[in-house]
Amino acid sequence: MKRTGLSLMAGVALAALLCGPTPALAQSAPPMGTLTGFAVLGASTVTNTGASSLTGDLGLSPGTSVTGFPPGVLIGTPHVADGVAGTAQTDLTAAYTNLAGQACTQDLTGQDLGGKTLTPGVYCFSTSAQLTGTLTLNAQGNSAAIFIFKIGSTLTTASSSSVVVINAASLCNIFWQVGSSATLGTTTSFAGNILAQDSITLNTGANTTGRLLARTGAVTLDTNSVTTACTAGSCPTITLSPASLPGGTTGVAYSQTITGSGGTAPYTFAVTSGSLPAGLSLSSAGVLSGTPTANGSSTFTVRGTAADGCFGTRSYTINIGCPTITLAPATLPGGTTGVAYSQTITGSGGTAPYTFAVTSGSLPAGLTLTSAGVLAGTPTTPGSSTFTIRGTDANGCFASLSYTIVMISPVPTLPQWGAALLAAGLLGLGYLRQRCRSSGAA
Repeated sequence: MKRTGLSLMAGVALAALLCGPTPALAQSAPPMGTLTGFAVLGASTVTNTGASSLTGDLGLSPGTSVTGFPPGVLIGTPHVADGVAGTAQTDLTAAYTNLAGQACTQDLTGQDLGGKTLTPGVYCFSTSAQLTGTLTLNAQGNSAAIFIFKIGSTLTTASSSSVVVINAASLCNIFWQVGSSATLGTTTSFAGNILAQDSITLNTGANTTGRLLARTGAVTLDTNSVTTACTAGSCPTITLSPASLPGGTTGVAYSQTITGSGGTAPYTFAVTSGSLPAGLSLSSAGVLSGTPTANGSSTFTVRGTAADGCFGTRSYTINIGCPTITLAPATLPGGTTGVAYSQTITGSGGTAPYTFAVTSGSLPAGLTLTSAGVLAGTPTTPGSSTFTIRGTDANGCFASLSYTIVMISPVPTLPQWGAALLAAGLLGLGYLRQRCRSSGAA
């Protein structure tokens, strides 16, 4: 009887487990209401500088000042201090409050989001949050997965940082609840909906797929792309071109453009690992340019991110070599001991200024070489000297040239009185010889 009762209880429990409702996820998307149509919603002002592009509506309430369109392009409808914008602000308050009330699944206070790979959850920061580098959000194959970031004060990203989604993650389901203001650094590639208590600022070239929603402050843009498009993490294959980059020469201007294909333009580009050759930089538009300042090999990875957040990467290696440097003159003249000597050695073909040094052999005794290439002094010893001089340009590139200088002793000279006596003696000798000739003839 007891066994039968236990079996019955187990069966009831199993039935409840199988037939009952599915347990709810720990986090859920907030009610967005009319916010879904907006790319940007501000409270005090919306200001733009440069060729920004907004895909979605632009709203402002209760403020009335929207500037910078054009040159900014709005692919949507403006709502300035109208009923639609007012309703959107009410919906923003509801969504913000909903996010603020969701329980944290992990506390990341004091940790940089850069370099992390996170699964669905509610991630909390009691104060500010920082993103330096790449944050990867892994939905683990669940396109309905929700990612929520609750930030006590500010959200800031460093230049060229990015948020990347993988394994079916949806850009629609990423929410950033910011307790004060959010600032995206230059050329940041961001993803998700930013719901900020105060203001939102996108610095030059920063782009985001999601929404910029400010409750009480301004939204400030500067040559940015903002799109409300929601894309699951199943992305097309994006290809970066060219497949390889040519080498360069130290001190010579370099410029190559990297492009993307296969995804939704425009693309933004950033270096995600490795280092560019010294003197070069990569713009968010994919222009790799500058003047190399050091020779050597550099390997780095470039990520190209499409407008919908999908991306492709490619690894490049660039070899920077030295220019041909020539030292002059090709030979040096000889000199005389005891007589001041001075010659100047110069370099060409590289980047001035040049520095000079003797790398082998020995200079003639009494001579020195300055770092500016002046070989000077008073030779003290006759003989032949062979030595090698290296000229190094401002970027460390160099050339060497071997020289041989022959120093000779001066020709002896008689003092003035000796010359006079010698002359007088020679004259007297000539007179005597003439007398001898005359006597013989007699």
